[in-house]
Amino acid sequence: MNTPVVLSYFSQSHDPHDPYLEFLEDEYRCIADCWEKFQQTGSERNINVVFPARGSADAGRIDDDIRAFKHRVIIFHFSGHAGAEQLIFSDKSARAKGLAGLLGEAPNLKIVFLNGCATHDQVNLLFSQNVKAVIATKGRVNDGLAKEFSSNFYAAVSTTDYTIKEAFKHAINTLIKDGLIPEDTSTNLSPWRGLVTDSAEEKDRWDLYVKEGFSAELENKNWWKIGVINPSKKEVLTGGNFWDRIHVVLFSALFLLGIAIIAFGIFFKDDFKIAVMGLASICISAFGMINQRRYVTAEFNEELVDESIIKKLRLF
Repeated sequence: MNTPVVLSYFSQSHDPHDPYLEFLEDEYRCIADCWEKFQQTGSERNINVVFPARGSADAGRIDDDIRAFKHRVIIFHFSGHAGAEQLIFSDKSARAKGLAGLLGEAPNLKIVFLNGCATHDQVNLLFSQNVKAVIATKGRVNDGLAKEFSSNFYAAVSTTDYTIKEAFKHAINTLIKDGLIPEDTSTNLSPWRGLVTDSAEEKDRWDLYVKEGFSAELENKNWWKIGVINPSKKEVLTGGNFWDRIHVVLFSALFLLGIAIIAFGIFFKDDFKIAVMGLASICISAFGMINQRRYVTAEFNEELVDESIIKKLRLF
């Protein structure tokens, strides 16, 4: 399988009127420790992920990271000041609609965790971009409590013992146990069909929303695993370096030339030998495009650790 990537951003506000979040740095350290345990212990109980250091991030890092890790991102996390239409970074605000569009580019993204105030109204936008699950808030959340909730969630979900749903319940029950949130706080999934948003605010309230039809994925013990990454047709045609694109152009031209030769041989010369030459040109073109797909697939799977699959991806 490929090594998955967890993108987590922690940022103070660029607006001097917003209060300073005292527990933000502690939250980053706690979550980083959770995801770095595999590197520290090598234990199969801990999930092996790439966790880029984003302890003090600006909004521009998101664009770069999505491009760099597009196919391997499994979690997107944000901690900081937020609202119904934005996440607030140290340099500027990230608009929710654009962010949802960027996250929609990550086909293996399993969950988005928006650990800021009043992020509930962003769920519709995220689900419209094929995000499958979102942890969001309906109102204001206490800084220290936000740190406790996310730390407990990641302490569980970063191990192979918990599903996403179980980790969410674990985090909620831990806060209930410590008397930090009401005992009647729900740990159930919130199926979401979109269209209508609930504007009622509740302080220190997190909900796990799941897009209709994807509840089973939150109960999968192997939720974090990424198999072979298969490029789309567009990525095959446009991926790679300059010479790869030249090859695509040449193979396409060879295909069109083959069709022209077949038509010329059959309809103008009545000579099937010429038509066979055209057929050969098409076959060479098809072989070249298949090999191009294998090459791009191999590039997309640089982090693949299954040697038997790697052999199948090697070029002729």
